[in-house]
Amino acid sequence: MQFDTPISKHWQLAPGGSGLAQGVDDIDLCIHNILSTRKGSDVTRPDFGSNHFDYIDTPEDVFVPNIVREVVLAIQTWETRAVVDEVTFSGNAPHITMTVRWRVADDVSGEIYGTTLNLEHAAWI
Repeated sequence: MQFDTPISKHWQLAPGGSGLAQGVDDIDLCIHNILSTRKGSDVTRPDFGSNHFDYIDTPEDVFVPNIVREVVLAIQTWETRAVVDEVTFSGNAPHITMTVRWRVADDVSGEIYGTTLNLEHAAWI
């Protein structure tokens, strides 16, 4: 949901300058930013991001467990408001889509959300 002024303590500018991302949308955008950033590529925060890019061109038996580990570790480190429930993959190489299913860490309802990242577009990073 887009608003012109913050109504939540957690907010950031929405992509494309189209208002503000707040609440769950803010967490989703943070997860997307974390998983779109190769560790070491942010000069001011060299530890920010994820190492899952290192496993993109590996065999499936190496690819899946290592990417899942790196994704969970990155989200646990950089987005403590979310708890990862599952990481799934769809498609065939090189057209692979990764979906991270997560929930808000301190939310009583336990509603599950999903963040999707197209690994084909992220492979150039």
